[in-house]
Amino acid sequence: MEVNKLSPKLALFMISFLFFFIGFVIYGKVANTSYSDVYFLPVGLGFFALFISDIFVKLKSYFIFWIITVQQMIRYIVIPCLFLAGDELRFGSMTLNEPYAVSMMLIELVFILIAYHICMYSKEINAKARKLNFLRLNTINTGLFFLFILIIVSNTSFLQKLSFVWDISKYLKLKVSGDLETISPIVSIMFPVMRAYIVVFIFSVINSFKLKQSTKLMLSVLVVLINATIIIGISRFSIVYATFPLVLLLIYFYPSYKRKVITYTSVFFGLILLLASVAKFSGNTKKADVGGFFSLHDLNAYFGGVGNYAIGYDSYKRNQVSVFDQYYYFISDITQNIPVLSKFSNDNYKTNIKFNNQIYGAGRSRDQIVPVSVAGLYHFSIYFFYIYIFILSILAFKFEEKAYSTQSPVLFFLYVILAFGCATSMMINIGSLSATLFINLVVFIPFFMMINKLNSAK
Repeated sequence: MEVNKLSPKLALFMISFLFFFIGFVIYGKVANTSYSDVYFLPVGLGFFALFISDIFVKLKSYFIFWIITVQQMIRYIVIPCLFLAGDELRFGSMTLNEPYAVSMMLIELVFILIAYHICMYSKEINAKARKLNFLRLNTINTGLFFLFILIIVSNTSFLQKLSFVWDISKYLKLKVSGDLETISPIVSIMFPVMRAYIVVFIFSVINSFKLKQSTKLMLSVLVVLINATIIIGISRFSIVYATFPLVLLLIYFYPSYKRKVITYTSVFFGLILLLASVAKFSGNTKKADVGGFFSLHDLNAYFGGVGNYAIGYDSYKRNQVSVFDQYYYFISDITQNIPVLSKFSNDNYKTNIKFNNQIYGAGRSRDQIVPVSVAGLYHFSIYFFYIYIFILSILAFKFEEKAYSTQSPVLFFLYVILAFGCATSMMINIGSLSATLFINLVVFIPFFMMINKLNSAK
């Protein structure tokens, strides 16, 4: 019995030494002398693994923990190994600030570790949702279903941004030609929730049929996969964002079929992402090649690797951000995607513009995602850049716990979206994340709480 208790610690101990060994192998062997210190990253993750061993049993029951862990593996292990393999960065390869970038990432680990211990302190393992109820097929819910469909269908400018994963080239042509119409920011922000509500309503309709549970599940999985084939722009992350919470919902709707849900959705979801990647690269290069996605350059860009931290630090020093400037950067970044409040945003004080200007040398370019801690540099200085990652890590666990406390599938979805967004903050600009938090906490969650009360009163 004592051995079983020690086994997770033993496993983490072995993993830690594997990470130490990787760091030792990388040491002194990176061809790019500008990134000679990346061996510290796997070593730092090795110590991180050791220091979570006491709370690992509690952490592993949270899906948020695993989402953060996957990103850490890519950022602290895979990317440094790609440097060793001789892969090259397209941008930031000649930086002089790599030691600061590595230091920032190591300090991040310290504050994520503190956040983990705060969230798990004297906490019993409780990662099971209350029984989730399907939506009632009454007048209120049916009315919302058709209202959301009407809002989406009537916005032709937004529909231009939607395409099936195999037809991304159509959107790319419109974007390159400049024929895309101006899109309402309100519809853009509301779309993920409206889309999810429509899918959850269809789940509820399927549940009302007199069919076997396994048949209901297969029909529901089919709905999720069809939904996953619709991509916003060329963002493959939008597929993950739209699908993951729905898969989690199906697991709680059909708990006895958990393995089947995970197996079916993982296989087909992987194929959909692969198809989206092929379509995206084919549209850009006329050649179906997804190898580029696994390159050092692309992983660094998608997951906020050390290269983008170095670029971020370069841009921060270049722009000589003063204490007074920090306030304006904070306001501009936080409000830029929030309807009405966006009027307080100023293009001269946006980290995404400064960051991309450092990369491309062309102002107003907004192609690359700014790591959240780079935004922290601009907002809180080099001494407090870790504030965002610390707060967002705590919020991610709190939102997941809130998801498990509700019986409403829509509220469950909203809390999972918030938890997922906070946990993937390295892959989302701070402006998009702040808009997601604002619109869900201030608008959608209160709105659907009111809808639930109206439904229960009937």
